[in-house]
Amino acid sequence: MHLQDFFSSRATTQLGIYLAEYMPQRVGYGLAQVAAAVIARLKPQIYWTVRANLRQIMGPDADEKELHNMARRLFAHAGQTYYDFFHVIGRSPEVHAKMIRIPEWLIDHIRSEMSKGSGVLLLGMHMSNFDLVLLAFGAYGFPVQVLTVSDPVPGFHVLNRLRVRAGFEVTPVTPESLRTAVRRLKRGGIVVTAGDRPIPEDRDLVSFFGRPAYLPLGPARLAMMSEATILMGGCHYDSQEGYVLEVTGPIELVRTGNWRKDMLENTGRLATILEGYVRAHPEQWMMFYPLWPES
Repeated sequence: MHLQDFFSSRATTQLGIYLAEYMPQRVGYGLAQVAAAVIARLKPQIYWTVRANLRQIMGPDADEKELHNMARRLFAHAGQTYYDFFHVIGRSPEVHAKMIRIPEWLIDHIRSEMSKGSGVLLLGMHMSNFDLVLLAFGAYGFPVQVLTVSDPVPGFHVLNRLRVRAGFEVTPVTPESLRTAVRRLKRGGIVVTAGDRPIPEDRDLVSFFGRPAYLPLGPARLAMMSEATILMGGCHYDSQEGYVLEVTGPIELVRTGNWRKDMLENTGRLATILEGYVRAHPEQWMMFYPLWPES
């Protein structure tokens, strides 16, 4: 079994949830550092994928030692986020809400849009503790449909069950679930999906950090079909403030009547916003899949 398969397996995920529930923070964070050191030493495929993605961000002239150290910090941060998420998953919504700082204006804006019957499309990204963001957001009681990958690894099935337990309607991306999402948005509901999950099957690549990348076209397509309010947000960890959610929007879309051209232009706009979040905290961007063809 590859190391990546081991960490993403159902048994490993379930064991992590069980241990983290009772484990003190210093032990959880310490194990995250140990796991990162093991990955940095053994250099499995996931290490080289992360390092290749980081090189695209840092540029071709990035120092090899700097790339190695940043990859190690990224894996350590990933372990920390999993511990923090698993540690509070079974606790009350009030505890979840305190785990991350969500802007007050965001909640007010969503409530305002829903009161007017306008849908809200929230585009997330794999920055820091994105699962904890969902938990904290769920504490406000909004009915939310979460669009997830259509072919998740076994460990993701466990995470999806946790999301359902937290009150979300979790639907893998299929033609039917996308039609449901469009109807929900047109009726004033909320849909959440990731804006940075690579889709190599898409025919068109999108410029990201100056080079063509496998960024998904689906979020822009969904936004254009639903005419919902578009918001994009990313989480980062600060040693003083803890986990912080930052949100950009509402995002204006291009609508010239040329569907294909507009979809690519709008995806480019979303990519520019995403680039700003990733550039600010590259060591917290948990992208474990190749995003560029040369990666």
